[in-house]
Amino acid sequence: MVSPARVLVVDDSPTILKVVSAILARHGYEPSVARDGLAGIEMIKRGPKFDLVLLDFVMPRMNGYQFCRELRSNPAHRALPVVLMSAKGDKIRGQFVQQTGAVDAITKPFDARALVAVIEGALAKTAEGRARPVPEGAKMPDEDTIADSIRPSVGPRQHRMKLTIEVAQQIANAVAPALLTLSPQEREIEATLLATVARAITSDVVDALATTLRDLEGSEGAAKEVMGGDIAAIPLAEILQVLQMQRQTGVLRISNARSAVTISLRQGLVDFVQARGTSDEYRLGRYFIEKGLVTRELLDQVILAKGAGGPLLGDALVDSGKVSREELTDALSRQSSELIYEILRWPYGRFSFTREPFRPEAEAAKLGLGVSGLVLEGFRRVDEWRLMEGTINFDQIIVIDQFALDSLGPDKLTRIDKLVIGAVNGTRTVNEIIKESAVGSFDAIKAVYQFMQSRVLRPRAA
Repeated sequence: MVSPARVLVVDDSPTILKVVSAILARHGYEPSVARDGLAGIEMIKRGPKFDLVLLDFVMPRMNGYQFCRELRSNPAHRALPVVLMSAKGDKIRGQFVQQTGAVDAITKPFDARALVAVIEGALAKTAEGRARPVPEGAKMPDEDTIADSIRPSVGPRQHRMKLTIEVAQQIANAVAPALLTLSPQEREIEATLLATVARAITSDVVDALATTLRDLEGSEGAAKEVMGGDIAAIPLAEILQVLQMQRQTGVLRISNARSAVTISLRQGLVDFVQARGTSDEYRLGRYFIEKGLVTRELLDQVILAKGAGGPLLGDALVDSGKVSREELTDALSRQSSELIYEILRWPYGRFSFTREPFRPEAEAAKLGLGVSGLVLEGFRRVDEWRLMEGTINFDQIIVIDQFALDSLGPDKLTRIDKLVIGAVNGTRTVNEIIKESAVGSFDAIKAVYQFMQSRVLRPRAA
């Protein structure tokens, strides 16, 4: 039985090493990996013998060209075939192959079939004696004489480009094999394609993508992560309290599969919170409507007038004289607080804290909210939420008992009470009333709960 060809993969990217190794193993090869050229040379010297090297070009400590010169300087390993893997593969193929004696080069990103084809071709050329002669290491030109087109560059822009290519490569390698299993007829059906892609993006793929994307976010001069992890393992409340106790200044990012929240901290205090992918109830305009400062119609007019490239909504409302600067600060404080209450309920997600310059919005807001108070109020709301959720059928239509409402008297109702009662029309479910009331979900549910306890609201008769 013929032993599988042993292939050494040399690349400084853990993702590329993982993906390429998986491809090689699936196609009957025996892969080994090295994180840079120096580690690769040491593995070759220790043995056992390799049949081929897949070599990245841009690496720390020892780059691809230096690796080849070192390899060709050792008579015992000089003839070992090398295939270049590079984002500049097409551009530098000729010169690199000529000066290093490499068998071939492949351009990133590549798919599994292209990689296997290049490896098979390189091994066949070597076995049949068709590979080009390899130079002696001492006779290879110095790097300073190499044209700029093949000189490795490790600047931030090149690093970011490399990480971007890795993301594309990971997605391509995850999705392409799954799509190839579909028949031509199935490929024409959008739903089938989407379902196939969803199955292909497994938890391992997501983990690899997350690692690369975090590297990508930290490239090109961006701030590096100081602390990060899983909020299922380290509760968010503890993370916030540690940042407060240490009087940290920076940005805490929390995300799950649907939403992302960014908390700007200054000396351990919360200055501003922003969100993406969260419920509409956390839009700033809702807080002005709830307070009775503006109507829905007026808010729509201001949003339309300011346009997409205009000032922020809060600034536009202040500039138009609709709200005061103090009222804007109050709305921002409530918005930021409620977003933190919301993420304290998240059962899963990831967090990342970085030290970086403040965003203009955070610099302008400077809310200075204490973490301890936010956490305590958040926990109180979580407890109340659980109690109320267990007694309310959110899909049930509820109606007003007018006699019970009249017995309360108008002076007993808060503005939130009035907004919730105003959303009850005899045909809406609890969920629909919450959305229509322009009240935050916690406060709306609390009002519904209290009204149902006092019989002001009751389920509609069948």
